[in-house]
Amino acid sequence: MIFSKDELSEIFNQTAESVNDICVNSNDAKIGDLFVALKGKKTDGHNFIEQAIDNGAVLAISEKNIPGIDARKIILVESSEYALLQLAKYNIAKSPHTKYVGVTGSVGKTTTKDLIFHILSNQRNMQNQVYVSRKNFNSQIGLPICAATMPRNTKFGIFEMGMSNSGDIKKLIDILQPSISIISQICETHMESFNSVWDIARAKSEIFETKNPQEAVIIPQDSPYTDFLRQRAMESGIKNIFTFGSKNSDARIIEYNYVNSHWEVIAEIFGEKIAYHIRGNNNSLIYNSLSSIFGANIISGIAPQKLADQVCSFDSSSGRGAIIYLKNKDIILIDDAYNACPTSMRSAIQSISKYKDRRKILVLGDMLALGKDTVFYHENLSATIDKFGIDIVFTCGSLAKRLFNNLRDCKKGAWCENSAQLAEKVLEEIQNGDCVLVKGSNSMKMNHVVDVIKNLD
Repeated sequence: MIFSKDELSEIFNQTAESVNDICVNSNDAKIGDLFVALKGKKTDGHNFIEQAIDNGAVLAISEKNIPGIDARKIILVESSEYALLQLAKYNIAKSPHTKYVGVTGSVGKTTTKDLIFHILSNQRNMQNQVYVSRKNFNSQIGLPICAATMPRNTKFGIFEMGMSNSGDIKKLIDILQPSISIISQICETHMESFNSVWDIARAKSEIFETKNPQEAVIIPQDSPYTDFLRQRAMESGIKNIFTFGSKNSDARIIEYNYVNSHWEVIAEIFGEKIAYHIRGNNNSLIYNSLSSIFGANIISGIAPQKLADQVCSFDSSSGRGAIIYLKNKDIILIDDAYNACPTSMRSAIQSISKYKDRRKILVLGDMLALGKDTVFYHENLSATIDKFGIDIVFTCGSLAKRLFNNLRDCKKGAWCENSAQLAEKVLEEIQNGDCVLVKGSNSMKMNHVVDVIKNLD
């Protein structure tokens, strides 16, 4: 149970039933749930209240009465979105001893958030004391759901904070106040809403603006925006401003090598040397793991090496660089289909170049939300593809067509309008011994290509 009937009655001044969980998608509703009917751009959750209740939801938050639905199952509100916010703030207020880590950044924030949770929850006697926000629930809807459903005995809450516009993160830290903030990286994402990457850095730095100064913040050292972020943190009254990366960072990488599908890393945190390895092939994992160990160390006080010992059992989630071995076909499939921007795309292409004894195939979809320089970002990837020795490239989408047209003829596999058509072309070309990287913005549905290739085994 996450909210008792007395608590819901107190929040909304209406008679209610106890609920076990919260959902906003009627297909996800299960017995004991509270369904929140939200109005979206394409759909209206009020049209699915009956389905949610049929699936087991015991209550629905709604902005109107629904014909045929028992009024006792409806919590009537003026705004369903505000009601969700009320639930989140109420639950956070009932968890006064919880310390929060807020993670944001243009890329790497989900992996960083999940890594911190992994290494903390695997410490002795901490399995049920660490909470992590679900999947990529980092928005004005997703984060309140996670905040509202967090168990109240949580010692450390790890929350991802995303944004599409300036001011978004400021709204999120009004729900919960991070004790520690981590910015993974600043680069060109959501450019349709910003004039420059500097504007993105400003918007990300909103995470520092809590009502009371945070215990510490962790920012990337090897970034054009390091000094700016440090200044913004100082203006927010934060005294402990730490960096991660290389050279003179508080947490720095000393050495790393790629061996048998994992990175062997030697690093140093506050002068203490640590060694660990992390599964995966993308270079970004090296620095994501370092900032995660660093953040976990600061919030928990657990020794860095003890935390680092847990990194080896972490697996990247599907769509975020997971390596899939098709043993019967001797094919390596890298599932990076969840999202893409120029920086993450270049990093992924560089990472696949390590497979020197295999034919390297890219299957790419459009990179979306890049603003006025969208065409340039796509066309310019051809230089990266040449630099890192990619053999064949398949693309789908109108923007990725600009990349395809810019490739040398010997590297052109096929271009299609969508991922379903492209999957068929890839199947015609793929051979035993290949290494295939699939990547693109989430709405391009590149996961369909991943699923088709996986079925080869």
